[in-house]
Amino acid sequence: MHEPATPRVTRLTGRDTLHLLVTDSGLGGLSVVADLERLGRESGRYRRLDLVFASALGETGQGYNKMPSRERKLAVFDDALAGMLRESGPDCLLVACNTLSVLIPESRVLAASPVPMIGIVELGVAAVAERLAARPDAVAVLFATETTIAAGAHREQLIARGVAAERIVPLPCPGLASRIELEGPSPGVAAEIARFARAAVARSGGAPIVAALACTHYGYCAAEFAAALAAAGARAAEVLDPNRRMSGLFFPPTPFTACAAPQVTVRVISRAIPLPGEIDSVAALVEPVSPPTAAALRAYELRRDLFPFAGLAG
Repeated sequence: MHEPATPRVTRLTGRDTLHLLVTDSGLGGLSVVADLERLGRESGRYRRLDLVFASALGETGQGYNKMPSRERKLAVFDDALAGMLRESGPDCLLVACNTLSVLIPESRVLAASPVPMIGIVELGVAAVAERLAARPDAVAVLFATETTIAAGAHREQLIARGVAAERIVPLPCPGLASRIELEGPSPGVAAEIARFARAAVARSGGAPIVAALACTHYGYCAAEFAAALAAAGARAAEVLDPNRRMSGLFFPPTPFTACAAPQVTVRVISRAIPLPGEIDSVAALVEPVSPPTAAALRAYELRRDLFPFAGLAG
């Protein structure tokens, strides 16, 4: 069983070299890599910081949300984890994907691995619970994919933390992640976010809104979510992006001796062949934060041998 994230990461942040593996079923998790690269480069906290983004997607167009059963999703996820852990040999694994994070408790590979692991769901839940405790009149709106909402992990974990069920508003956003990956914050994407924001306001009962972006792709459009909620008349809305919380774990506000010339490297590896439009869109999204991450995506390493994949049904 894995330890809680905080003590696990605290030990790693005292080192001068760090090797992190970030995975996602899409390209949303690259926002975490971009932020890690920027923080490593600007702070000098680590003498050397090596970042690897490994996609857990077996084939383009055959994502986890299309698989026929939870068992199939787990089998593919475990195969992907085994391959990327063997390839990368990281100090810590970051599952920067809500769809995959809900599978973590049942992963045989993670149960047997000594590598510390952090899932985005646990971080998002912690952030929401903290804000709801500080704002007893607010409700949490969970903006997420249909699969993540159906899994119910966020709701279950929030209730386990003492949050009343009526303060949790799950709001599925069909197709939004794919559109963001292909289009970025386009007018069409902004219109979709505005539609979901209006639905959130309608379902909030007039209460202040804590908007949880429970899909890593949505973090690319956090500003658009904030603007859309304000335009929809949301009362005292705030937007929580767990992507930033994940990267921030490795740069706590504790004393350290900064390295004057830190070495920060980024690799992107994938078994699937990303669509050219996805590469162009996501590279443009991360480039203002981290040009090296954008460059690594454009020069991604195609590794068809990273893990076996026999299709959606296996």
